[in-house]
Amino acid sequence: MSKFTTNKFFLIKFFISSVLSVLIYLSFRMDLIYENNLKISISFLLIQLIIFSIIYFSTKSILSIIFYNLFFIVLLNLALTPLFNLITFDVPSRQPNFKTTKEYKSEFFKGALSGKHFISTDEKGYRTNKKIDYINKNKNTLRIFTIGASTTEQGSMDDNKTWSSLLEIKLSKFTDKDIEVINVGMAGLRSEYHYVTLKRIRKYKPDLVIFLIGINDWNHHIINSDKKYLIANYEIKYNYKKSILFNVFSNINKQINRKLINKKKIDSKKTTTFTSEEFDLEAYLLPQIDSLNIRKKIKKFRPKKVSGDYQHWLNLIINECKTEDPICLFLDQPTAYKKNISNKLKKRLWMTPPNQDYTLSFDDLIFTSFIYNNWLRKKVIDNKLNFHSLSDKIEANTDYLIDDCHFSESGSQKVSDVLASYINLSLKSVLN
Repeated sequence: MSKFTTNKFFLIKFFISSVLSVLIYLSFRMDLIYENNLKISISFLLIQLIIFSIIYFSTKSILSIIFYNLFFIVLLNLALTPLFNLITFDVPSRQPNFKTTKEYKSEFFKGALSGKHFISTDEKGYRTNKKIDYINKNKNTLRIFTIGASTTEQGSMDDNKTWSSLLEIKLSKFTDKDIEVINVGMAGLRSEYHYVTLKRIRKYKPDLVIFLIGINDWNHHIINSDKKYLIANYEIKYNYKKSILFNVFSNINKQINRKLINKKKIDSKKTTTFTSEEFDLEAYLLPQIDSLNIRKKIKKFRPKKVSGDYQHWLNLIINECKTEDPICLFLDQPTAYKKNISNKLKKRLWMTPPNQDYTLSFDDLIFTSFIYNNWLRKKVIDNKLNFHSLSDKIEANTDYLIDDCHFSESGSQKVSDVLASYINLSLKSVLN
């Protein structure tokens, strides 16, 4: 082989390795910069070593074959990361076939939640008041899924009092179809989970999907405001922690730890993990309320735009909704973050953000909620999809809200009224 050909081949390998090296760095970048994780750092260095090792191998030795194979494994791992993440992504859900009764006696819930509430789930862990045949859908059935977090799930409210169950009843007045409203909401989830949920429920042939989203995404933005992306879409999509290799190494590490750690030590440190159904709502909320006054540390937060995470996942959701089926309806997030709310409601606030030792000022909460709700409205309308401003219809008072954003029984009634009216007037094709 001539010297020119050898140099050319070397330059090609160097260029390929350099490009892949940069792509790998971006997939590791958030963890390398913002997390002090030695295992991640070592993994990154080993992968970089594999990438550049092929430059120096030109003969068909055993070692060169090994490193070339490792190189292609690294390349394939990167390319398959988005698909692997979609398939294996763990979306939390309620326990299937769950039944419980919750009675509200506390003064805190007076006028908002009263008496005994029967709470249940179906075979898939979804909240619905009908027996759903997920495999065989009747031709005369109008199947609606509601996707969101706690304001959709309403996990501590009676099966017959959630806005999704009330919507089912009210829509039945406008059509002869058999209405099925399936609530797949789950407390604490963000847009990433909502996207995966949408992809997974498509097999159940929904006619309409309603999204009520936002507040968990902007709270995630507040808590992680120090973390900045270089190329958000790439870094989110190809994050190394979502890859096959990371998953394999994590499982190996878990197995090793199980064998190394003394079983007695594990037993002595057992803790009880409560599901959302078993969780005591009052015990969780009461120590946190009045956070604007209790938390003395105030964080300044006035974002110019929504987070890169929110943009990325909402764009994917919107692209899914642009297909012929199902019809999508996006709702913005009603909150108590409005000027001149009552002191009673203001003292109930705790998601400012939740579970932190600091709070935003009330003006910053108003500003942030506006930025997110307004961005959602504009993005959905610009893409010619269905948007309805629920935040304009639900007044910020204790008649409709328990706290920052969760609906009272009257609030659920109002949400279902607003939605039933909008669907009947603006989405008649769904009902016909």
